[in-house]
Amino acid sequence: MAGVLLLSVPTIQDHAVCVRHWDWSETSQTVSLMTREHGLIRCIAKGSKREKSAFSGGLEIATMGHMVAIVKPNSDLALLTEWDLIEPMYLIRQSLDRFHACMFAIDLIPRLINDHDPHPFVFDALMQSLEAISSPKACASSQGIHAQLAWYQWQLLEHTGARPELMADVYTGEELDEDAQVYGFSPTLGGLTLDPKHIADERSSVALSDTWRVRRSTVDLLRQLRSGAESVEFSSVPEEHLVRLGGLLASYIRFVIGTDVPSSSWLYPQI
Repeated sequence: MAGVLLLSVPTIQDHAVCVRHWDWSETSQTVSLMTREHGLIRCIAKGSKREKSAFSGGLEIATMGHMVAIVKPNSDLALLTEWDLIEPMYLIRQSLDRFHACMFAIDLIPRLINDHDPHPFVFDALMQSLEAISSPKACASSQGIHAQLAWYQWQLLEHTGARPELMADVYTGEELDEDAQVYGFSPTLGGLTLDPKHIADERSSVALSDTWRVRRSTVDLLRQLRSGAESVEFSSVPEEHLVRLGGLLASYIRFVIGTDVPSSSWLYPQI
């Protein structure tokens, strides 16, 4: 019709992991989907709870599927029109250790990733971790789960621009003592420094009080992650060392985002 301006509504298609869902009505849900190419998308899935819905396999936490959604310019919620389940991650729900690990992994996504901000490497790291944790072989032990979570947390820090400095003193910029058995980790400055018990200079006492003491073994593992080590390369590392490593990374992430991650207490009760 002459004089009528027709505006196209953007439609997106992508692979996605369901990281949140809430009941919206008796038959519908709102969901947060971490997509590979479009970042975190919040959607309304109308009719998703109906027995014969158009969403194959249903929408459950930590499942992966192919999504189609209409993005409305004036709405915070996209309209999810299709969801084809690809990976249900059944084994996640058959073990409490696996379930806690996966809930922690997905819990970090909406706290570190902004809506509509693409992070394909983060998506890949999330998928790799969920698949490993739900695999009957790859993470059959709690040691394997902690190795995977340490690797995953490093990937999040790496690809969101929050990677800590490990090779130089974050206070002075000088090289660190490679023979030290204990280092300091400053979350405020984002990296390693001297053991706060052995500092006798004029650095801020407030800053030093916020510096965590970190064992040399943990620093060595951090540097392996920095060099690109995969989780399988930690297969011979004692579980207690991996728990310390993961707990340090989880504590640093908590500092970076400025809020607690409740699911971390299932894995790292000491933080």
